[in-house]
Amino acid sequence: MSIPYNNLYKILSLSACFAWAMPSLGQEGNHSIIEQEQEIEYLQWEHSQNAAGLQLDKPKQHSSLAAGYKKTDGNFRRPQAGESMGNLHLYTRGNVYLKKGYLQGYFDYSRNNIRNAEYNSSLIDPFREMPYVTADTNASDWLNQHYKIGFKASSAPIAEKLHLGLGANFIASSGAKQRDIRAVNRYYQLDLQPSLSYSLNDQHHLGANFMYKNFKEEANNSNSVTHISQGYFALLGLGNSISGLGAGRTMNYQGDAFGGGVQYQYQSAINVFLNANYTVQAEDANITFSNPRPGGSILMKKWDASLHLQKDGEAFLHGFKAYLLHSNMNGIEYINEFISGTESEGFYTRFQSVRSKYKRQAVSGRYELLRKSGDAYNWKAAASLRYNKLDDRYLIPASQMFAENMGYGLEGHKLFSLSANLKSQLSIGVRVLLNNNLDAAYEYSGADAETLPVMDLEQRNFQFYKADYQQFEVPIYYAQQLRSNSNVQVFVKGNLQWIKTNSFTFNDRKHFNLSIGATF
Repeated sequence: MSIPYNNLYKILSLSACFAWAMPSLGQEGNHSIIEQEQEIEYLQWEHSQNAAGLQLDKPKQHSSLAAGYKKTDGNFRRPQAGESMGNLHLYTRGNVYLKKGYLQGYFDYSRNNIRNAEYNSSLIDPFREMPYVTADTNASDWLNQHYKIGFKASSAPIAEKLHLGLGANFIASSGAKQRDIRAVNRYYQLDLQPSLSYSLNDQHHLGANFMYKNFKEEANNSNSVTHISQGYFALLGLGNSISGLGAGRTMNYQGDAFGGGVQYQYQSAINVFLNANYTVQAEDANITFSNPRPGGSILMKKWDASLHLQKDGEAFLHGFKAYLLHSNMNGIEYINEFISGTESEGFYTRFQSVRSKYKRQAVSGRYELLRKSGDAYNWKAAASLRYNKLDDRYLIPASQMFAENMGYGLEGHKLFSLSANLKSQLSIGVRVLLNNNLDAAYEYSGADAETLPVMDLEQRNFQFYKADYQQFEVPIYYAQQLRSNSNVQVFVKGNLQWIKTNSFTFNDRKHFNLSIGATF
């Protein structure tokens, strides 16, 4: 598949590289990765899709570059996730003021090595809310690559009140399944977010943005051992499936999303930021290219909202964040008829209907108390609470998967200043999250209840959704100035994570990542 939007990709690349390189010409100071991430965490417009309002938070000018490795291992996983995963990654970001305008950009590359993933020969990301998937029963490795690049730009103020903004992201991914049924996949995604912000006065600011996203994934299945046919299932949701034998299917996924958001910010002794978004997304899954046949479609409507509160005193900073998500998705199936003929040959849809519904709800809140020390912190502590619920239904014949969970989190971080000469800093933290399942059920009433999608795939998904677990994390940062007269700081950062379950099906999941890099 040739990836379109080549010219736009070049523009995004140049913008991101430009934003990354410019701060070295006019940077404001010597900020470590700890200070940079701390500042970004409390930039309120940064956490919205509105680029026009970025200057209202007066972000400092700096850049970073990091490369590293991640490793995940353990059996607490959904079947499609892979028993273990290794990930090489490179990430860079930067921002710059252009007279009274503002530009920031990023570039992200990662290479995934996934081992023993099951029930997927269609999608690079099997969890991106597309139920119409070809699933084989051979556990296999996947090799995937992901490129992400994007920018946000804000104009100079117009009449001292109005800013215009534009954000854009481009994602290109490729994936290859290593065992029959083999898959060669290519995915691209482009989203654009024009925006504006208007200042009523020095304290009250309003914002609005529009969002358009286009994405596409092609999956080509084949067998390298052509004289042995492989079994597979065309999944329809919650265990309903159609079995097949051969080399799988060629799938063509195409989708679009539209949406918009509104923002309000109040800047005073307490900074308040409200952000609400609404998105409608549709995606078609077509079988083959020569005589495309509709294999299913989804229509998702989602809204989310967030509240940020900050009180910044001389010694302490208080921060509170709340997040709300509600989404409904319909799964649409088709009855097709093949019509032969020289002019009209092809599949024609005779009937279509909504056969499945997928609902997600989530609420979370987090309070942080931070003892300030320069542009970083001496220590900080946080408590969090989260609730999430999934309610998936297949309508005729009726089936349901339901799970409701509550999570409780505590964390603390301490920063040690090891040397004033080279401004060396060490930060060590501890995070603990407890997940408690409140309610769960899986009832299948369709045909062929003894098939693997019902007895194995969805049963293991269900056990994953309802598992109680404890999650422990230790994030560690070390940063120091490269030389006494240099504005470059080098850093090493890592994170150790262990998830222990209270489940008869699962044991645990371990994760670590390590990055080295520099800030400018």
